Amino acid sequence: MPRFSPGDSLPGFVDAARVQVIVISALMMRELHTRYGRENLGFVWLVVEPMMFCLGVMGIWTLLHGRVERGIPILAFVITGYLPLTLWRHVTFRAIHCFRANSPLLYHRQVKMIDLLVARVILEIYGMMIAYLVIAFVFCVLGLYELPKDWGLFYAGWLYFIVFTTAIGLIIGSLTEMYDWSEKFIGPLMYFLLPVCGAFYMSDWLPARYERIALYMPTVDAYELLRSGQFGPSVRTHYDLEYLTFACLVLLAVGIMLCRRVHRFLIVE
Repeated sequence: MPRFSPGDSLPGFVDAARVQVIVISALMMRELHTRYGRENLGFVWLVVEPMMFCLGVMGIWTLLHGRVERGIPILAFVITGYLPLTLWRHVTFRAIHCFRANSPLLYHRQVKMIDLLVARVILEIYGMMIAYLVIAFVFCVLGLYELPKDWGLFYAGWLYFIVFTTAIGLIIGSLTEMYDWSEKFIGPLMYFLLPVCGAFYMSDWLPARYERIALYMPTVDAYELLRSGQFGPSVRTHYDLEYLTFACLVLLAVGIMLCRRVHRFLIVE
């Protein structure tokens, strides 16, 4: 009679993980071809689009505020504010009816509900990261941008923002399948959150009582962490890592649970 040890399940897990990586990669390629086509610039727009918006906002802020605002370089401030915001907005709007639009793919046993959204999230992350690298390189060469002072905090800020964005995408994608009317509230809610999410201010600029309130929003903590890595000790930042971790994990858990239930409301054609 064969004997099994706890490690025997490891190869099966590795094989399953390898299959899901292949599935997500294929979904990413399909999304690129569906969204941008196979001609002209194609997938290059994934990078060019956020760069255009970021450079536009950067130019407007420079005209209005000059090159420095409250001792902070405007270029670095806008780069660390607008690119994460663009990632959040793109993932949120791409998540609307994401499952419905790709439901025929669920006939394939290897394709899971969560894979459909994860593929879109990873595409947007690639676009934002490459856009940041290109913008940072160009402005570093021109002497207008300094690289982050603390890469660990900088990466941590981006990581928390990615987890938060993924969680919101799962929640939005599931709710829009479960309740059609929920789609109507997403646009107005995003516009309402835009001025308070932390993209265009530092919590230290706020009165003490409003600062405490602002830090209850996970994006504000993530922005503060990101900018702490970008500017180092030259600016005062305020963030609560324990609260940020807890909030992101709770939102992610809610998103995954909703994603597991949404198949009851999805009609696969």
